[in-house]
Amino acid sequence: MDIESWVELLIWHGELWQITVCCLLIFCFVWTFNRLYFRRRSERFLHLQVRDPRKGHWWSSSDFINKPTYCSVCEEPFVKGNFCDSCLVCTHDRCVSAADRRIACKALVLTRASSMRHHFVKGNLPLCSSCARCGRACAVEPRLCDIHCVWCQKTWHEGCVADITDSDCDLGPYASMLVPPYCLTLKMEGWRGQRRLVIDSVGDPGISDWRPMLVLANPRSGEKVGDHLLSAFRNLLNPVQVVSLAEVSAESALDLCRLKDDRQWCVIVCGGDGSVAWVLSAIDKAQLKIQPVLGIIPLGTGNDLARVLGWGSGYDNEDIVEVLNDLKNAKTVKLDRWRVDVDHSRFMGLRRPSKRIIMNNYFGIGCDANVTLNFHNRRESMPFLFRSRVINKAVFFGYGSKEVLARSCKNLQKRLEVELDGVHLELPELEGIVVLNINSWGAGVPVWGDGDTKNGPSRFDDGFVEVFAVYSSLHIAKLQVSLAEPHRLGQARSVRITLKSGWAPVHVDGEPWQQSPGTITISHFNQMTVLCK
Repeated sequence: MDIESWVELLIWHGELWQITVCCLLIFCFVWTFNRLYFRRRSERFLHLQVRDPRKGHWWSSSDFINKPTYCSVCEEPFVKGNFCDSCLVCTHDRCVSAADRRIACKALVLTRASSMRHHFVKGNLPLCSSCARCGRACAVEPRLCDIHCVWCQKTWHEGCVADITDSDCDLGPYASMLVPPYCLTLKMEGWRGQRRLVIDSVGDPGISDWRPMLVLANPRSGEKVGDHLLSAFRNLLNPVQVVSLAEVSAESALDLCRLKDDRQWCVIVCGGDGSVAWVLSAIDKAQLKIQPVLGIIPLGTGNDLARVLGWGSGYDNEDIVEVLNDLKNAKTVKLDRWRVDVDHSRFMGLRRPSKRIIMNNYFGIGCDANVTLNFHNRRESMPFLFRSRVINKAVFFGYGSKEVLARSCKNLQKRLEVELDGVHLELPELEGIVVLNINSWGAGVPVWGDGDTKNGPSRFDDGFVEVFAVYSSLHIAKLQVSLAEPHRLGQARSVRITLKSGWAPVHVDGEPWQQSPGTITISHFNQMTVLCK
């Protein structure tokens, strides 16, 4: 190659190097800008957005109203129409606009006030209402008559209310749970076209034993019961305290607690075990000064944690006033939570990233996790079919019956090593291992009970987990109907499970995945304060 060719080659390489450097600089600039922009955007959307009260009432429609109802505008009776979730104003479809103009909705904020007056709404009182002044029954006439306050929930005759119009509202029996409007301030944030109204600050109302409540409901749980609970809680509390997890993330909803973190909040989760785990993880990330108390209204399929804490197998349209009274009078207990660390073995010199999951209820590997995995995959592909607790249990039963015949996890003990507190176990022939934090498994089976001569009873606050083995899916079916006992492996403060070869189904609190060879370590994480009925 002559000298001219060498010179041209060097010039070409120099230009290529300059182009490469310019591309790298552009890439670094774009990457840095995106990181800063999306970080600010994510921080901005951590604030709790509220509905603009100037847009009128919070309307919900009903195809059939099962009690005598009269329009708040034209005062005519109807069985199909609209009602406001916040103040229970009821209208025909044709009267909605008039109601927004003439009738004020429940105020979210009252600035420059240290107390509040009653907010009266006429007619459509709760059944069996009695006058707070004279004690006689209200709403006994077939028309729109008598009034009630949407904050304290008291009712009066129209003639009796004249004597109390100048008095302050005491917020009723749930004042210790309620965030009064005069404690809140709002602000607008965001750029043009993305303006949103968020809560700016939360003050102290001066109420004795005040423990404000935050209700987080998952409308996707249960048979559309979540929407009913959202409406009922908005009527009894300040609407800013009631958040739909389908519209706002749990992290953003907890911004209300962060704005007043010198008080202990009561966070109520209306949903299944998955919703509870989501909210608990959000509480960990929030890092509040005072840890909130968690209550549960069960809406899911299994609801094992709610069963253990005394809240039953599922919400069955009980009166929301009774539910609030139960929450108000419930005692507080500590719930152990466990850290599940998954480390994968090397494959062709490469190692997959490790992951960490927090366990509240139980961990499973083997046949029970395989049933959960099959159910999860089908629900993800056809979510519209899984809106009924009965259908969900029927599908679980179908996959469990299939597993009895397939035995996809046969001789699992040959691929596993299990250590309890560093002690290696000799495993029997089995198809699954379960690690329990609570004494409820598989939608309400008290599988551990009081233990045996070697193992004590199961508790969720003692810093121990219970470990047992199942021989097959048929063994699980027998456990469900109390025709068999689990093979108890022991109790421990830490559990180490090593999958030596092959893949195995695994799940933590009903969230399944396929596990490659590796090591799973379960150790104590922290304790959460929860409400026990």
